[in-house]
Amino acid sequence: MDNKQLQKEMVTVVKSDEAKKAFEEGLRNLDPNALTPRGVIQSYEIDVDSIKHNPMGGINGTLYINNDLNLVILFHLNKSDGKNLDSTYVISGTSYELSQLLKEEN
Repeated sequence: MDNKQLQKEMVTVVKSDEAKKAFEEGLRNLDPNALTPRGVIQSYEIDVDSIKHNPMGGINGTLYINNDLNLVILFHLNKSDGKNLDSTYVISGTSYELSQLLKEEN
């Protein structure tokens, strides 16, 4: 498969309803009130340009939180059983700024 086709397929996976469910579950693991008016995490946006194939399997990329380029979540999507995306480890890192906001909230 050529790189352009692989990239297109990865973007399709990342924008799927299954990925949305995994992202939102991961966000609620960080912030129990995520995506509600009481949460630190009010919204998220996928940085499509950040989507990359992980050589160990799966897809890596970046989410921007609350339309703020300093509030960043790194994600890793992988199929847990070869069929379904695993939401357990979808969040692979956060920016310092977001970590501080989440720490202040707790």
